[in-house]
Amino acid sequence: MSDSWRSYPYELVPGEPLLQFPAAEGTHPEFQSDTWYLAGHLTGTDSDRRFAFITIFNRNRPAGDVVADFYTFALFDTDHGVYGTYTDYDMPPKNMVAGAVPKLTSAQGHLDLRYDSTAGTVTWSANRDGDGELVPYTYDYNAVGTDRDGAPMQLTLHLSPTQGPVPVGGSVHNGRIDACLQPDTYSYFQTGLTMTGTLRWGDIEERVHSDSAHIDRQWFPRYAGGGGTGGDPRGQAHEWHTIALDNGVDLSVWRQYDRRGANVLVPFTGITATYEDGTEPDCVDDLDVTTTSYVRWPDEVRSLMKPIAKARYMPERHVVRSKSLDLELFGEPLVRAPGHALPIEYLEGPYAYIGTMAGEPVTGVALYEASNAMYRDWELIDVLDTQIAHHQAESTTLSDGVTTARTLIADGDTAATVAHLETLRPQLAALDAPASTELLELLDGLIEAVRNEIR
Repeated sequence: MSDSWRSYPYELVPGEPLLQFPAAEGTHPEFQSDTWYLAGHLTGTDSDRRFAFITIFNRNRPAGDVVADFYTFALFDTDHGVYGTYTDYDMPPKNMVAGAVPKLTSAQGHLDLRYDSTAGTVTWSANRDGDGELVPYTYDYNAVGTDRDGAPMQLTLHLSPTQGPVPVGGSVHNGRIDACLQPDTYSYFQTGLTMTGTLRWGDIEERVHSDSAHIDRQWFPRYAGGGGTGGDPRGQAHEWHTIALDNGVDLSVWRQYDRRGANVLVPFTGITATYEDGTEPDCVDDLDVTTTSYVRWPDEVRSLMKPIAKARYMPERHVVRSKSLDLELFGEPLVRAPGHALPIEYLEGPYAYIGTMAGEPVTGVALYEASNAMYRDWELIDVLDTQIAHHQAESTTLSDGVTTARTLIADGDTAATVAHLETLRPQLAALDAPASTELLELLDGLIEAVRNEIR
């Protein structure tokens, strides 16, 4: 890639006005949903302590002038495996009273966001030089929130670019993709931004720095929370992560599902690979992901919309493969079960990766995101099978029992399925802790889903 991106105006995709910068960074009022995402891994300048963060600004106008916005901010202490998360909503009917003012303001033509949350004012804005001109891809950011224990969280950063923005799908899709089952969604990302600033969280105060910030943007023709599924917010789901590898390659990995069609994979699903040496981005569609463990949704985190079932499991450990990229990566969470209070189940947290690319060993980090909660009976039997293998508790008897249960679930025979699943209980109870405790809890959730015909 050339260095033409370093100055404004910049046309990311030739002939595509909606991907011209700096306007692409601003709001798009003709689209019903507009999402700004900033995340990264951080290191304490004085302590070398490791942290990560995510920030989401979500602007929604599902019926023209109806405001349905939210803001999410989370901090992760990756050395100790803990996190704090905060979400603030601006939703009907509370915001429909006379005189109500939207909490989110967003500029057209450039990046300038402000959200007036209950924890304070949040800002993310483009810098200007002494003449008042925008400084390309250079930002000041200040996010605030409170964690579940009431401890205040704040992250103040200055961000500078080292690489230009990239259209999702590279030259194959040119940043115009299907997302949330909506064609003509626009999306780009930008990795390798440097960050310096200050992190405060309860009694922690650290100067922090990093060169692994990434921005992700989408704007959708219709409301992202159901505009592509006839109003069903859980009718679609995704897994998404941007992996920064130590070989100078960044990978934007998308898997999208139609939940109404047995979790069938749908476009856009694939990998956009970028290279710090300036090589043109690649887009490959031979993405293969194997989930090797699941984690139960944390009950203390409440989504805006009522859950369909209490027992919900999210994908956790996984293997990412692509023959085209000669890629195999094993993903491991640095913080377990990082749920956030978004409209539906939404798990996101820091991950470490190890594996190979082009025959060479690589390591990397990412913020991994998933919204495909498993709570239907036919999903939970697969989760049980995966978790038995994860705990290395396989046996012929258990394997045969799971296979029979899967057949009974498919047949829809509730009484026979419950009776059969109960025969697995003694085998699971005989396992060592913590495997026995976890698998018995999962079995209970599966039986409840069968009884309630959640399928």
